[in-house]
Amino acid sequence: MVATRPALLPLLRSENQFHLLAKLLLEPTRRFMVAELAAETRIPQPSVSREIRNLLEVGILTATQERGRRVVYANTDSAIFPELASLMLKTAGPKAVLEHRLRGLPGIERACVYGSWARRYAGQPGPEPADIDLLVIGAPDVYEVRRRADHASEDLGRDVNATVLTRDEWNAGASGFVQRVKSSPIVDLDLQSETPELT
Repeated sequence: MVATRPALLPLLRSENQFHLLAKLLLEPTRRFMVAELAAETRIPQPSVSREIRNLLEVGILTATQERGRRVVYANTDSAIFPELASLMLKTAGPKAVLEHRLRGLPGIERACVYGSWARRYAGQPGPEPADIDLLVIGAPDVYEVRRRADHASEDLGRDVNATVLTRDEWNAGASGFVQRVKSSPIVDLDLQSETPELT
């Protein structure tokens, strides 16, 4: 079986490698057990173990023993870590960055990414997304949503275009815009669980 190259960063060998690198490099201070990585990425544990071995061999990851268990984490001392982490942030990072920036803002009932980045995330081929399309549903402070989107733009090195709709506008689906968004891939943001602080 031929592994499918990830649409967001096709220079990598496989989707599994892409998702594991995103998890490990976008959370560089976190230590992971293989079982944790398998659970959080939904990649079978044998595949996770194989990819981890490969990444350890080339020095992208480091492994240690903690409380009798083997843990792996990003090798931030690697000469290529800054560039590779930057690539992952720009390709896999919008979800993590936007979740961090929007978390705690009152009035948001749902937030998601749509458009070209969501299509690449869903595996649809195409050109690299030039910007990120963010949709916020509910009754938040619109100025604050846009301010936080601007901060996310700085984090990601690409524009974040924020659109805010009320629940009624979204549920009615009367506009052509809402119909287009609903008929295309959407990546929901998790604004409940905690994520590491971004610097």
